[in-house]
Amino acid sequence: MWKRIQKNIIAGIIFLLPAIATIYVIQLLFGLIDSFLGSFITSFLKVLNVITFDNGRMFFLGVYTPFSERLLGIGFVLTILLVTWVGAMRLQGKGLHIFNAIDRTFRRIPIANSIYTSVEQVIHAFAQERSSFKNVVLVEYPRKGLYTIGFQTGDSKGEVQRVTSRACINVFLPTTPNPTSGWLVLVPKEEVIFLNMSVEQGLKFIISGGVVVPPDPSSEGEYAEAIVDESNMIVHVRPMGKDEDKHE
Repeated sequence: MWKRIQKNIIAGIIFLLPAIATIYVIQLLFGLIDSFLGSFITSFLKVLNVITFDNGRMFFLGVYTPFSERLLGIGFVLTILLVTWVGAMRLQGKGLHIFNAIDRTFRRIPIANSIYTSVEQVIHAFAQERSSFKNVVLVEYPRKGLYTIGFQTGDSKGEVQRVTSRACINVFLPTTPNPTSGWLVLVPKEEVIFLNMSVEQGLKFIISGGVVVPPDPSSEGEYAEAIVDESNMIVHVRPMGKDEDKHE
């Protein structure tokens, strides 16, 4: 009885933990951002008499609000607007000297520069364009029988193609957990195994050290067979192939 309860608890934790962690992180970020900018904006609006206080109650343009310290959420909204504005400036190529100055400043600060570069590398890995990494492949490396996940970046051409006299492809073999570092290998096309997983799935697989395993698309065509154990009131579910399904 206790083992069954223990299994139910563990299963519940595994199912709910991602949602709880997501809510916690969002709540933490909202609190940090809103408390920092929200207090500043509230003080600024107070100077402009847009916000007034009377007996611990806050009034916005003369209208009573349920808040007592700051306008809740205004700092978070301003942050979203600021991030959107910065993104638009970057995409339009405006203010590059300011962005470059900020980048150089963070890279020169001790300790902070390692955090800054690490986060930047991870973000760039996830934001990698599909044109850079075309396919996810498997290569027998570092020896026969061992496989390494890599990304096809293109086909070997020019002098490399002439010297090898074989149709080779360029494969980038990333390191774990930092996929932005690695090395380039030129592999004959017939010795490369092309996978169906997307580039994003391959990056997640590498960054997680193999913890996040992408699903196999070929298994999506299987059916589920339910076997009911009435004595123990348990339902066993197992995959059933198409061929097996046809015989029934």
